[in-house]
Amino acid sequence: MTSDWLLRFLLASAASSALVLLFRPALRRLCGAGSAYLSWACVPACMLAALVPQGGRIEFAALPLAAPAVSSAEASQITHAAVTDWSSILLAAWLAGALLMASWMAWRQWTFQRSLRHTPWQGGPLLLGVWRARLVLPATFRRDYDKAERRLVLAHERIHAERGDLLANTVCALLQCLAWCNLLIHLAAARFRLDQELSCDEAVLRRHGQAATYANAMLKTQLAAQGLPLACQWQAVHPLKERIMQLKSTVSSARRLGGKLAAALLLAASSVAGLSAHADTAVAKRYYIQLEVGGATPALLVDAGGPGSVKVGQGADAWSASFVVEPKGTEVRVKTKVSVGDTELNSFTLGMANGERGRFRVSDGAGKNFEGAMRVTEVK
Repeated sequence: MTSDWLLRFLLASAASSALVLLFRPALRRLCGAGSAYLSWACVPACMLAALVPQGGRIEFAALPLAAPAVSSAEASQITHAAVTDWSSILLAAWLAGALLMASWMAWRQWTFQRSLRHTPWQGGPLLLGVWRARLVLPATFRRDYDKAERRLVLAHERIHAERGDLLANTVCALLQCLAWCNLLIHLAAARFRLDQELSCDEAVLRRHGQAATYANAMLKTQLAAQGLPLACQWQAVHPLKERIMQLKSTVSSARRLGGKLAAALLLAASSVAGLSAHADTAVAKRYYIQLEVGGATPALLVDAGGPGSVKVGQGADAWSASFVVEPKGTEVRVKTKVSVGDTELNSFTLGMANGERGRFRVSDGAGKNFEGAMRVTEVK
């Protein structure tokens, strides 16, 4: 059902965001900001893994109680209710929220870029775009920054472009839209952007040094708080004090390598967890069984792998049957036991395509035959 994959997707977004939020401070402290930034790849990986179709056969637990027999009219009503349940309403609400979030982000991005055509930019340096990066500098850039500071500021933005951070920000914005109702994803997005800036700062100092000059450039920058979804910007959501304090930390190349390995292990673990959650939360298929036996047409609903039973008549002439439906590719196999009165006539397995009508005949061994037909239809 639609609600199944949506629930898996949202749960994966929450679990993976919480996991990275938990481990990123230790990764950044021990292995550098670059490792913390890499660890955020766990979030989209886990969310995608939760949606991957699970191969192979999934075993479903049997229900402890047999499903009661119902009339054909009642079964039809139950089937219709199962098909038109709350999943369609939830899907519509989720889709509306995702579209609203995407529209809001697109409006912010569009209005900012439109304003650049008419008003000189007075904020800090920033990189715009997705596939083709565009560098935007304040009108007073040459006046406010000396030559060394300008070189470091431009190196910072160049590293953003080289690493594909604009594309990473686009993915982040997309995940925020798709998981808009998960509060953790928005907190994670803010921390992701912070780790992105800290990682870029770390890379600039590793290449060029001059921590004091770099800190001065930060202090001179007018930190505007646009928080554009498709931009790399020295903005107020990136705490200035935290960034300057990070400039004082040094991490050896061995620890940086260890951090990358730790981020890779975290990525693998979260992906496996997403796949496992897919299997664990899989919902048993439900089947509608229609019988034609001895002039009676009973019907019942039964979960795949779970038992279901039906009984018609009274006393010694009453007949009963129990069923276990197992999906086998495009077919279903129905394991059936038929009894009349207190006598079990036979057990058999009937294989048929979904929705196909199949016939059966059983004998009591004393010349008495028991004939009937059944149709098994999966309830979507």
